[in-house]
Amino acid sequence: MLTGLSAFPLTPMNESAIDEAAFVRLVERLVAGGVDSIGALGSTGSYAYLGHAERARIARLAVQNAGNVPVIVGISALRTRDVLALAEDAEAAGASAVLLAPMSYQPLTDAEVFGLYDAVSARLSVPLCVYDNPGTTHFTFSDELHGRIAEAGPAWPIHRDSRARLSHWRPPASASRGCASWCHPR
Repeated sequence: MLTGLSAFPLTPMNESAIDEAAFVRLVERLVAGGVDSIGALGSTGSYAYLGHAERARIARLAVQNAGNVPVIVGISALRTRDVLALAEDAEAAGASAVLLAPMSYQPLTDAEVFGLYDAVSARLSVPLCVYDNPGTTHFTFSDELHGRIAEAGPAWPIHRDSRARLSHWRPPASASRGCASWCHPR
């Protein structure tokens, strides 16, 4: 399972294209530096500024150039159908896990966010990382929602909290159904 240092590289680009060679160099440097996993297309990966095909390409490049280092691929999007398509691309690329932040222009409820994670989890064969980053999503996960997600199924063993707000919170014992760990930076 994913433990240790996970590095989230930038996705180098300009107005007309992704700089694929520069992205590959970043991935290779992270591998050489000994990171435990690589997170492609997180917030620092500028996923919101890339089209579907570009995101699929970055997922493939990350996995192809990471060697034996597990790759977590961000699949966040405004529409559930797009999230599901990105999840398929990430799995096809060989991602070890996917990372999902709830995105919306409208305020979301806990029920809506749970529904998103439930719908995506049902279609995955890899772990689904909960990306709790209210600074970019404007959604704050409650401890109750974290618990519901943890209890919901075996595809949800990893948690990424950019705020370290939940240092007191631990997943329930039943959340580890066949999974080894939860990621939570200090």
